[in-house]
Amino acid sequence: MSNQRSGWPERLHANPSRMEQELAINLEHDQIHYLTQVEIPVTTADFYFPLEPRPLIVFVDGRVHLKPAQMMKDEELRTLLRKRGYRILELTYDNYSDKKRDELYEEILDSLGREI
Repeated sequence: MSNQRSGWPERLHANPSRMEQELAINLEHDQIHYLTQVEIPVTTADFYFPLEPRPLIVFVDGRVHLKPAQMMKDEELRTLLRKRGYRILELTYDNYSDKKRDELYEEILDSLGREI
């Protein structure tokens, strides 16, 4: 798989959230290999880590994903992805803050088995 870290802003969807941008900057800074906006047959991953034997998909979900109907839809989709062998990390936040960004980044690192 090619190294697609460079040029991450172009690969984020048209309106990446500030949280996604800041997490991408931190990943770049720590030289962690990842892909963004990876098309998976049933969805698009915000961040994709091509780990063996089970890739990690990270979803960074803001307010719109906190509504009950969207939460149900997201859970169905992520259950399907788990059945297909992916590990899923769901990061939710209500509003952007540096503190919340750091908490979410630590969750990514924990899922990757890394420390800052």
